[in-house]
Amino acid sequence: MRPLDEKFMRLALDLAQKGEGRTSPNPMVGAVVVKNGKIVGQGYHRRFGLPHAEVNALKAAGTKAKGATLYINLEPCCYFGKTPPCTDAIIQTGIKRVVCALPDPNPRIKGRGFRKLRENGIEVDVGILKDEALKLNEIYLKFIKSKNPFLAIAIAQTINGKVIPLAENSKNLFSEKTKRILKNLKLKFDAVLTQNSLQLNSKLKNILEKEQKAGKEAKELISLLRKAKGKSITSILVQGGKENLTYLVKNQLVDKIYYFLCPRISFKDTEPFGDLGVLKVTDSIDLKNREIHKLKDHILITGYPIWR
Repeated sequence: MRPLDEKFMRLALDLAQKGEGRTSPNPMVGAVVVKNGKIVGQGYHRRFGLPHAEVNALKAAGTKAKGATLYINLEPCCYFGKTPPCTDAIIQTGIKRVVCALPDPNPRIKGRGFRKLRENGIEVDVGILKDEALKLNEIYLKFIKSKNPFLAIAIAQTINGKVIPLAENSKNLFSEKTKRILKNLKLKFDAVLTQNSLQLNSKLKNILEKEQKAGKEAKELISLLRKAKGKSITSILVQGGKENLTYLVKNQLVDKIYYFLCPRISFKDTEPFGDLGVLKVTDSIDLKNREIHKLKDHILITGYPIWR
């Protein structure tokens, strides 16, 4: 690692984040072109089907890209898809060094991008800010490796354990900041399953056209998961349905939990889960990589279940 490598990689990650909710099933990627310690071009993957981050950054750099260093958070593609291979653009513009956070596990890439760059005399360094890059594209990485969608659950509860529905009629309980977080959370996922309905982005409607309602029974959720496997549905957020949440946890299908704790005491509504079959505290489900965010009116806890 060289001086300033982390600085420019962090910028690439910040740029990549701008594409959240728009690049699926592709990953979020940002790119920065640096020459003599100065940024001469930058870009990110704005939307699925549009030019990739590397191409946008190289175009912005123009002739200044020759002899420069390119910072990217994921291995460049090396095959023709919706767009030409990014490796070709990198080679043709005369980039001297590529600094990358992660290899791409996509079987069509998986080290081939790096190999092609090295074969053409380009220095390649991999692993800068690896953990941050893993978290940024956790949805893409899970899907590309398993063909199963990344599955998260979002729960809002009072301090006595009662559910606050994450629905429009409950929004008066949330501050504007919390509302923005909930809105952005929905945009992050390809599909959102609530207690009574399934909300899809436009590219999924044909795949699940018969799924007009879901969530009342776990068997409908099973149908959704089966249809999603191997398709372009890379992520699903489940926001409700006691049967759904219980099924997902009991079958160890949850990848991530978003838990909103509200400082209220409720005398109605139910708990979010049914019987999970946990008989001892020592057998309870723990969360790794926990993060706690203090909001104006809530506490948001996120984490990843540790399955035994």
